[in-house]
Amino acid sequence: MIAPATNSPDFEYVVERKPPQAICFGSRLPRNTNLIGKGLSGYQKMQAMELFPNIGPGQYNTQKYKTAMERVFRKVAGKGAGALASNEPRFRDKIYMRTPSPTRYNVAAPWGPQSAGKAPFGSKSRRVTMAGDKLPGPGTYNIATKKCRRTRFMYNFGHPTMIPSIEIVCVSRATDTCVKCEQICAGDYWHKDHAIFLCHLCWEEEKRGRELYNEKELNTFEVLILLRL
Repeated sequence: MIAPATNSPDFEYVVERKPPQAICFGSRLPRNTNLIGKGLSGYQKMQAMELFPNIGPGQYNTQKYKTAMERVFRKVAGKGAGALASNEPRFRDKIYMRTPSPTRYNVAAPWGPQSAGKAPFGSKSRRVTMAGDKLPGPGTYNIATKKCRRTRFMYNFGHPTMIPSIEIVCVSRATDTCVKCEQICAGDYWHKDHAIFLCHLCWEEEKRGRELYNEKELNTFEVLILLRL
């Protein structure tokens, strides 16, 4: 556009209009203009419409529920769950606890299939065999008999050394591995010639199930107590 000069009629100057910007602030990046979602300004959040505006304590229609069996007659689904419900189990992985029970020191005798008994006529064997516990009860002690309760010593060149009833080993780091659960043995466990080791929990399982060793082989194992320095 050419405009005449105000001071001098001979002077002419040109006025050019600047082209508008493509996007505000000179940025060409795409801008999210949705009513919901991320990237909303504070004003957009105030003006955003609610998805369920009619939900409130006084907006429910309770006139259609006549009896307490209304939910049974008008089920949402045959399985008792609404649409888009998951059929996955609540607990996917089963958790097996290896903690000792309170009765692990008094283990019951292993149970096995019993063979059919013969007719009792002409038989002198006991019909019912009871397997009692090996733990002594309160009334089984004989206080009239005195026993030698002195500590045993082993004389080593004139210096007596006490003989412990259970082998005790002191190490800085435990390295013995159980052959059944393949974990490091700690505390009291069982060994055979210091080559094969069984932890306390696996020892109790072997006494009941006999998965790896029979009764004769288990009698060859000796107890060992491990102490860390």
